[in-house]
Amino acid sequence: MITIVKDIDLIDHLDEYDIILVGTNLYCTMSQGFQLKVMLDYHYVYEKNLESKYGDKDKLGTLLECSSDGEPTFCLCFITEGYNFRPDLCKDYLSYEALEKCLRLVNIIYKDKKVACTLLGNSRFDGNGDKDKILSIFNDTIKDLDLTIYDYYQKSRHEEMKEVREKELEVKKEDSEAYYKMVRERKKKADERFRKNGHRRYEYNISYII
Repeated sequence: MITIVKDIDLIDHLDEYDIILVGTNLYCTMSQGFQLKVMLDYHYVYEKNLESKYGDKDKLGTLLECSSDGEPTFCLCFITEGYNFRPDLCKDYLSYEALEKCLRLVNIIYKDKKVACTLLGNSRFDGNGDKDKILSIFNDTIKDLDLTIYDYYQKSRHEEMKEVREKELEVKKEDSEAYYKMVRERKKKADERFRKNGHRRYEYNISYII
């Protein structure tokens, strides 16, 4: 069974599922969109990804399960060779064959599990593929599990931080105390993330964005 949820970010609902699928590339990069949020908040996924062979085309169409005690279980789906740096030349860089192979494996391995994912291969960060073609592949392959697809626009890190900064500045115009509280909370969250995984403090200083 497939359920589609519109305009809601999957990152806020991970604990509702047994398995989270993540579409990614062959070069061990998880630099934008949902992939980046997973990498920043669940660093064991990134570390597991780094154990795979960099740029190995044999990874296309395969899965890599990533788990840690007390944390969500993710499954990386290798569905594209790499990030498209020239969308003017090749807008669609998804491997539809790899996507189909991954989903057929998911249907077998996670039979009867409660699984969630973004619309794999559709965002500009994991393939920029044709939505109708992708949905057709999902419908043809997923038969034996409960899958929820979160279909929403995945923002770049810069877009998200720009929105955060704009909201903070709007609050500052009306209530400076509330503004400084928002900034402290943002920095606290960034520090907690850094202590947890030793990775980047993306939200710590964003005053330069605007």
